[in-house]
Amino acid sequence: MLRSPRFWIMMSFLTPIIFYRLYGIIYFYKRKAQSNPDYISKTSYRSQVWKVHRVNMGLNPYYKKLSKKGRIKFISRVIHVLQQKKFVGREGQVVTIEKKVLIISGLIQLTFGLDKYALPKFFGIALYPEVFFSKLMNVHVKGLTFAKGTILLSWFDTVKGFHNPSDNLNLVLHEWSHAFIIDHEYYEHRWLYSSLNTGIEKMKAFYEDYKSKDNQHPYLRKYAYVNHHEFFAVCVEHFFETPQKFAVAMPDVYTVLASLLNQNPLNRNSDYSLV
Repeated sequence: MLRSPRFWIMMSFLTPIIFYRLYGIIYFYKRKAQSNPDYISKTSYRSQVWKVHRVNMGLNPYYKKLSKKGRIKFISRVIHVLQQKKFVGREGQVVTIEKKVLIISGLIQLTFGLDKYALPKFFGIALYPEVFFSKLMNVHVKGLTFAKGTILLSWFDTVKGFHNPSDNLNLVLHEWSHAFIIDHEYYEHRWLYSSLNTGIEKMKAFYEDYKSKDNQHPYLRKYAYVNHHEFFAVCVEHFFETPQKFAVAMPDVYTVLASLLNQNPLNRNSDYSLV
């Protein structure tokens, strides 16, 4: 049976779209299958496993409350992501494996409930000894995140963020939160992540509701109301550091953020499971 020219024109238009969507679906399930790598059982990684465990036991309250199974997942993800990121020291800062581990652990904490956890767009991390001058912003800063795929951090403020786990100030979580949003916005197959898309849009809507001076909630520091990116990042800091207060002060925002990240910091007996 002969097909009309219109049919072949339509097929030439639809075929690339179909194959693109099919590729996206295959990639989605491939990534999902790789979401829980196992480095614990590999003897060649024994030294790294110990270092990840030791650093987090010393500095990260989030990790300390995980079960053995949760720690295995956390450690394996840290080791997996460490292989994908490039660290450089600036202004004399020496980069060690322990410093790398702590910074990547912040990312794994943020994305612990998700299959999409590595943020591949962000491959470069520059570490400064303390606050540093940004020529772009013409001001001294603690950290910066650039859409091109790099993150700049003050090591002093990185450690400080973990030493005081209840002041709602954690530089690593803050900058990784910016990277999380940017990575997702630039991800070509983001249409596959409907719950993430919905959650991010709801967080933007919350920012629009709260951004006027008359509506700003006192629970969040004022910096949260600069733009929707800062609103999300500040909310993440509060979410992990004072979750009980957050859930009481802004229950709707807390619920949406918990759903978006697929974890609940208040559920400490079940590896922060959402249910």
